[in-house]
Amino acid sequence: MNSDRYIKTEGVVLKETPLGENGKLLVLFTKDYGKITAAAKGVKKPGSSMVQLAQLFAYSNLELYRGNSSLYTLTGGRLIEPFCGLTEDYDRICEAGKMASILLKVIQEDLPDEESLRLFLNSLYLISTGKRKPDFTRCVFLLKLIQYQGVAPEPKEIELLWNQTLSEGAKAAMEHLFSAETEDLFSFGVSETVLEELQGIASMLSHEIIN
Repeated sequence: MNSDRYIKTEGVVLKETPLGENGKLLVLFTKDYGKITAAAKGVKKPGSSMVQLAQLFAYSNLELYRGNSSLYTLTGGRLIEPFCGLTEDYDRICEAGKMASILLKVIQEDLPDEESLRLFLNSLYLISTGKRKPDFTRCVFLLKLIQYQGVAPEPKEIELLWNQTLSEGAKAAMEHLFSAETEDLFSFGVSETVLEELQGIASMLSHEIIN
């Protein structure tokens, strides 16, 4: 056996689909390898030692085997954070799913992106624990992710693209979002009106990184 094919990394499950009768095909966002796809064989069997590792949004220390193709095989690991609170509320799991869908379109195979991973994990934590509202968290996540992908226009540029004048509240929020580190990113609040404005901006700018 080639020991180079056995790897260890941290990662979170972005997507799960059935694989055979008892397995799952997982799309993982990993710290060291970016987006990878892994077969989790037998995880649906009663008593499987890897069942928790293969749950949607589970964040774990992962042990993987890299085959001849781009497909990996999950061989073991240790759960770090299951984000159980996401399943307690429909809005929480819905907004988490929307964030994952965006990431699946943005992050690259075998290309590390620790900033975006840390941003996603922080966002999942805030939603899961109820510390911030799900829609606010997803909006902030999306705007910061857009910046990490190289799109961070000035307010005047946004107004030209959006064909609308930004409110002072939206301008202040955007200034904070584009200058703050991940740890301080969510340390502000906005009115519902400004949040709707920011959501519109995020939706518009997201096309710049997806298309």
